[in-house]
Amino acid sequence: MIPKVMPPLSGLSVLVTRPLPQATVLAQKIALLGGESVLLPAIDIKRLEIVGTSHGGSHDLVVFVSVNAVEHGARLIDANTTTLIAAIGRATAAALTAAGLPPNVVPEAGFNSEALLAHPQLKFDANSRVLIVRGRGGRELLQETFSSLGCHVETLDVYERTTPALDEQRRSEIEAVWSAHGVDIVTATSVETLDSLLALLSEQGRALLAVTPLVVASRRIMQAAIDRGLRGEILVAAGADDDSILGAISQWHSRARS
Repeated sequence: MIPKVMPPLSGLSVLVTRPLPQATVLAQKIALLGGESVLLPAIDIKRLEIVGTSHGGSHDLVVFVSVNAVEHGARLIDANTTTLIAAIGRATAAALTAAGLPPNVVPEAGFNSEALLAHPQLKFDANSRVLIVRGRGGRELLQETFSSLGCHVETLDVYERTTPALDEQRRSEIEAVWSAHGVDIVTATSVETLDSLLALLSEQGRALLAVTPLVVASRRIMQAAIDRGLRGEILVAAGADDDSILGAISQWHSRARS
């Protein structure tokens, strides 16, 4: 008799904190792998109104720092044939390709600013023109690094992150499920997501978060979680894309079941 193979996330419940509709997509993937999701989007993404309709044509490099930057900014970019398009990670690269702007530069490993800056193709003359398409209030590392190399750097903020409103009844329902061991692991793919989640939860919820395993998308987010007093096990995924997050959770769950 052939033994029954259990889905990789069978019996596991994941608190999904991505913004909508990305949270719904991740929840669907978790269900296909046999798991369950509790949706608590901790970030809202709001498109910013941009003056002008075309950007990037006179730049040597255009950098997209996230999938949301592609969603809200790709339509504004009119790159010429010599413009390099850079994506900060695989998910951003896939979004650019789907938007008709296939990237020339994508880090082979990692998905953050440091990984992109280490790419061997990012070598420019001092007067190179760089455009960074990003969310308002994002990290300044890319801008500061390119500027220090003598590049002319512009930023194009195409969206902003806000903490969504959470109905008190919904928060109580989620925390009740959580208290009854209905949440096995929590996702956090940015420091902003983590901080918004802490702001949305009650004192009871923050106490639960402090001891619940957490899957994050970088060591920077892991350190932020530690700095904020989270004491549960922290998994660092290979990237912020769904496949990387699910891969890290699956491996962790497999070890726990063995």
